[in-house]
Amino acid sequence: LNNYKAGFRHFQQWARAERIAWDGSTAVSERILCAYAASMSGVYAAGGASSKLAGLHFWHDQRGFTWQGSERLRRILKSVGLAAPPSARKEQRPPVTEAMLDEALNRLDTRRPFDVCVATAALVIFWGQLRLGEALSSTRTYDFASLPTGKCVKLRADAGGRLDQMTTAIWLPRTKTERAGVWIWLARHYNDPSYALQHHLDVNGISRDDPLFAYKHDTTGALVPLTRNAFLSRLNEIWRAAGMQTVTGHCFRIGGTTALLRAKVDPEVVKVAGRWKSDSFLRYWRTLDTII
Repeated sequence: LNNYKAGFRHFQQWARAERIAWDGSTAVSERILCAYAASMSGVYAAGGASSKLAGLHFWHDQRGFTWQGSERLRRILKSVGLAAPPSARKEQRPPVTEAMLDEALNRLDTRRPFDVCVATAALVIFWGQLRLGEALSSTRTYDFASLPTGKCVKLRADAGGRLDQMTTAIWLPRTKTERAGVWIWLARHYNDPSYALQHHLDVNGISRDDPLFAYKHDTTGALVPLTRNAFLSRLNEIWRAAGMQTVTGHCFRIGGTTALLRAKVDPEVVKVAGRWKSDSFLRYWRTLDTII
């Protein structure tokens, strides 16, 4: 929503600078949309320009106005992408690697509830190709309608689940694209997320109605939801000390996708398991030389 608001503000500033008479009482015309898109040529990459137009499109949807996008607008956006300066293109985000996971697991204290929670979240998010916001809270105020709780886990048989349970399953109540929720499935790995989950549930005493990724406070023993900032700060602290790269949240999803491809999992299976709606996940492949 913040990105959408920023995109709409950018359009308003551009319209004022160009002395365009538009007061917000009607839809923006196709001609003005095309002029606005063209004005971003040589300044923004295609993604940046599309993001700003998405904010303007969202504003139209909110007010019931018909969006005047067209084939001409699409062609202009494509040209904006071709004319993008090098400075507008972000460097590829590095993936979290299996070696980084190993280093973190070696350094995290298995007797400390916080570290146990961090280790478990790292394995589940990595192998499940999750976005950080699908599993972890942004604040200590937990959104139970959007984030998983203890009852959302079905452990694999040899990790403490039912005998007929072949994989561990986690229900995500809401994701970026599945607003009604979706199941994710975790297979066996040498750093197994299923055993980590079982250990975490026991150490932190997670009940059915507790946040799934929460930990007992070191001094008070109160259950505290693991936040994204606390999660990334603890892991980056370990990786920085080991001379490894530091990462952002999306690097886990990139890393999990890359690891599955390197393990020779069929790309179509990776796509479905990662809940990719299109072949856009191909943009996140890393170490392509090794995969080939």
